[in-house]
Amino acid sequence: MISKITICNLALAQLGQSPITSLTQEDEKARRLNLFYEPVRDEVLRTHHWAFAGASESLALLETEVDANGNFCYKYPTDALFIRKVYDTSAPQTLLPFREAYNTDLHSRVLLIPCRQAIAEYTCRITDENLFDPAFVKAFSLALACDLAVSLTADTALGGQLLQKYMLSLEEARRSNMAESRATVPEHDAFTEVR
Repeated sequence: MISKITICNLALAQLGQSPITSLTQEDEKARRLNLFYEPVRDEVLRTHHWAFAGASESLALLETEVDANGNFCYKYPTDALFIRKVYDTSAPQTLLPFREAYNTDLHSRVLLIPCRQAIAEYTCRITDENLFDPAFVKAFSLALACDLAVSLTADTALGGQLLQKYMLSLEEARRSNMAESRATVPEHDAFTEVR
């Protein structure tokens, strides 16, 4: 069973540091891990369309009026980290152009899409570590170790070594994820992008 503490201790092991038992303990390592954990997790999730973090959602239309460019305004999915593609519900094989923006009237991020009924495929913010792919866990723990290397060890050379190790691990995790996705998901007809 993978937990936040397991991932943190994997990162600490890469740094030659002793493990922690809790992220609330009065310890510099725990304080740093609390600071870095979520931003690094989200950053690594955004690097690839991970099968375990893939989501699809019919978007909520916020305004029925179109803007000057013919776009409808949609609510940005609250759990989305990276919108991968958008398509019309009536033509799922045709990708639509979209733009992320900040709506000052609504005080929120929105998606501008030239279609009245849109679906988005995106990378979801996954907070349950048990859903993480094992290869992702390894890459994530290495990314965490990279970001903590200088602050916990003051060893810039170690940081550079861990960065190389992270890049290799991330590439392997991506390959593994793509191979698994192709093996388990039936091939769809090619998408056509609308411009």
